[in-house]
Amino acid sequence: MLSTLPPGVLGPECGWQPVSLTDLITSDSVRKVYRKATLCIHPDKIQQKGANVQQKYIAEKVFDVLKEAWNKCKTEEGL
Repeated sequence: MLSTLPPGVLGPECGWQPVSLTDLITSDSVRKVYRKATLCIHPDKIQQKGANVQQKYIAEKVFDVLKEAWNKCKTEEGL
């Protein structure tokens, strides 16, 4: 999921750059990339930046999907 997350979803002001699968080999690197992504897309952060209703909705959905994927990864990999 993290390797396919396009920059536009998180907003241009976030500075998100696509991540290759080779950058996500270790659990530590996955954790770092996940945290960066959730900091960019967290619904409270988006709201503080003055996002419109559509941007807030997208942020909430992307945040929920990332959180769900992270929880699954933690369970399966024991992170």
